[in-house]
Amino acid sequence: MGESSHPTSMSLQSNNSWEPPGYRWLKCNVDTAVHQAGSVYSIRCCFQNSEGRFVHAQPAWKVANLTILEGEAWALHHAIQVAIDKDWHRVIFELDSNTLVDCISSPTCGRSEFHTLVSLIKSILVLHPDFEVKFVRRQANMAAHTLARTACSWAYHRVFGICPPCIDTILSNDMN
Repeated sequence: MGESSHPTSMSLQSNNSWEPPGYRWLKCNVDTAVHQAGSVYSIRCCFQNSEGRFVHAQPAWKVANLTILEGEAWALHHAIQVAIDKDWHRVIFELDSNTLVDCISSPTCGRSEFHTLVSLIKSILVLHPDFEVKFVRRQANMAAHTLARTACSWAYHRVFGICPPCIDTILSNDMN
């Protein structure tokens, strides 16, 4: 992809493997995991550049009584906020929740907590037209999936500027 071209926002990617974003784009894979009988949620966002190189990862966890969809929406909101805080532009957010991606692209909105989070995400995306949200299969989202699974085992929130060992092999395999 050239600098001026980019994928269509909120589209379906059917590949089963991770693909790097276009030139001068970042890709952020996002996922959530549920721990301790549904009372603890961990999320991860893993940013990589157009060469597939690790850029940044930031976990978070929350003690809450959320549905899986609410956890996924919270994870996406967190990832978007990280990109905004870092002043990054041209970011593709990929997640393996087709329901969430469909709701973000839908003009209708419900009245649940989940839909409140979706409305918040939509309002942020309007202010950042160079952010895109896409669905990918779990196989293409393994770095974020693995990070989300391990995040609750850490005693505190961590920010990674270098690739965490738990996903090093995954990222290497993604580029082969």
